[in-house]
Order: sequence, then C-alpha cells, then structure tokens
Amino acid sequence: MITRKIVLVANTAWNLWNFRRALIERLVAGGFEVICMAPADGYEVHLSTIAGLRFVPLKKLSRKGLSIVGNLSALIELAKLLRKEKPSLAVFYTVKPNIFGCLAAARAGVPAVATIEGLGYLASAAAPSSLRRLVFRMYGLALRLARKVVFLNRDDRAEFLRHRVVASEKTLIIRGTGVDTDHFAPVEDGQPPGPVFLFIGRLLSDKGIREFVEAARIVRAAAPEARFRLLGSTDAGNPASIDGDELRRWIDTQSIEYLGQSDDVRTHIAAAGIVVLPSYREGMPRVLLEGMAMGKPVITTDSVGCRDTVEEGRNGLIVPPEDAEALAAAMLRFIRMPAVEREQMGRHSRTKALAEFSNDVILPQYLSLIGAIVQPDASER
Repeated sequence: MITRKIVLVANTAWNLWNFRRALIERLVAGGFEVICMAPADGYEVHLSTIAGLRFVPLKKLSRKGLSIVGNLSALIELAKLLRKEKPSLAVFYTVKPNIFGCLAAARAGVPAVATIEGLGYLASAAAPSSLRRLVFRMYGLALRLARKVVFLNRDDRAEFLRHRVVASEKTLIIRGTGVDTDHFAPVEDGQPPGPVFLFIGRLLSDKGIREFVEAARIVRAAAPEARFRLLGSTDAGNPASIDGDELRRWIDTQSIEYLGQSDDVRTHIAAAGIVVLPSYREGMPRVLLEGMAMGKPVITTDSVGCRDTVEEGRNGLIVPPEDAEALAAAMLRFIRMPAVEREQMGRHSRTKALAEFSNDVILPQYLSLIGAIVQPDASER
C-alpha cells in the first residue's frame, strides 16, 4: 500500500502544535504520512513526539519583514522542499505561507489548500492602506493557484470576494480549527468568589487590550471586588504590540493582574468567572471557544469572527469594538447578574461549543476536504 503524504505549513512550529495537533493526529490515524514545515522555534520538539509526523525546518521564512530578497528566498526554499517531498497535498496557514506556499506548490506541481484565519494587523486602522493593497494583490496571484481556500467566517470570505482575489467556487467556510472539549471541560468549584474577568491573547492593541484595561479601571470604581487578569505576552516586532513600559504601568496601578504566558490555559480559565476578548477582528477566536468549552460566559465585540461565538444574552454579551465604556457596562451587568443566570450562561456556552466548534464537528470537515483532493492510489482501492 502506498502511503499518502501531506504537508502542513505555518509561520511557526508553535502554531502547528497548538492549533493543528488534533488534525495531524487524525491524519496519521487515517494512514497519511504528515510532514510539518515551519521555522524552528522550540515547538518542533513537541511536534516530533507525534508518531508518524516528520518536521522539516524552514530556514528562510520569517513572520515579519517585507524584504524582497528574504521573501523570494522563502519562496524558493518552499518550492525546493515540495519538489523533494512530492506530497499529495500541501495545506498552508497564516499569511506568508498562504501566499508563498501556493506559489511554491504551483511551481512544484503540488495541489494546495490555503487557510485564511483572519487579517490581523492588516485589518487594523494602523496598517497602511498601501500594505493592505499589496497583500491583497499578492493573495490574488497566489489563491488563483490554490485548489481550495478555507475561511473561518463569512465576513472574511465576503471581503476576499469583494477584492476579487479568489473565485467563489474555490471557497468554503469551516468555523474554526476545532476544540478538544474533553481537554477543555468544566471544572467543579473552579471559580473563586467574586467576579474575575480574564483576557487571554497576545497583548496587541487590535485585540482590544487597552479597552480591557480602561474598562477595568471604570468597573473597579463601582465594584472594587472585581478582578481583571491578563494572560499572554507582548509580541516584539508586531506594530500593534504594547510595549513593556505600558504593561508595567498597568501592573503598578493595580488595575490588572498580569499572569504572564502559559501553554496550558485551563487552570486560569477555571479560576475565572468570565472570559473577555474585546478584539477588533478575528478569524474564529479560539480563546473564546476554549472558555466556552469550559462552561464560561464570554464578553466579546460585534466584529468579524468574534460575533460568531456569542448568542447575545444567552451565552454571553456583545459590545461595540473600541468602546471601553460599553465593555465596562457589560462587565457591570455580569457583576450585578444573579449567580443562577451567570451559571445558565456558562452552561449554554458549553452546549454551543459542543454543538458547533468541537473537534468532532470541525475536523471531519477538514478531513472531507482533504479526502476529496487526495484520492487513494489505485492500488489501495
């Protein structure tokens, strides 16, 4: 029997380990030889523990930077590796792998799937319009070469169609990467007394981190018992990242508790009452889905991706983006809400996560897509 080979490419090994692990394990169980390609960042050690997976480091691909020489080198490196490996399919994640990967796959004669998981900094007001135009032009060149393009929400798909960078018939929507709802499960007696609001994510302005801190200041004036926790790190080199001095000022004023970064967020979610993500835009916010799976109500914004996680008043609350006062009002509403109502919201969160975003719901959609492209060899039938 000929083993089918599939390549997964992202801009960090961390991304593949944290977001693609369950898919990788199911592909291996289904008889695929899986090759992961990304710049080495330490998480390749974790990936290498998965039986049936091989990690190939990308030495030329950088998350950041617009160097023509550097990006051309990354494209050439990917094309050489794909020609060498001759996979049945290559699946790309994150902006640069999507663009350069699809171009490289076409040069290597390998079918490609691109995965659009949001626009991130490009969608923010801080991003130069010239940069947005450039990236969409590059996407237009690359995505016409892809076999399929996966979006996590309707809004991002509509924007790409509006910019005419992808044909409608090539697109499909798969709502997230899947959540392990056994791993992320409610913990009995995990919530301490008093309201605890938890923000999880990189400390970027477009994640709404400043609105979270300002809302904390407003709420503490009316409800001193409320606690506000940040779990995540700054992102050096990202134009949207807050700097260390600003973070230290927040800590010094005691408006927030800074928890640092963690590879296992479950303990922190269990100790929180509400998970908050006031982001300006997401693909499908995994931190909210993990909080929901653990039975927590959520507060998020009426923005792309974020709004898809919440049924207003049922499993959480939705506020306008970039509005600290509205966020504070929602937090105060939670504080003043009867405990039984908060608990009911948490149960609805868990139910929604199971029904719409669990691995058992999401991963079969990816496997079906892959199976439709990678037909078994004739000797296997």
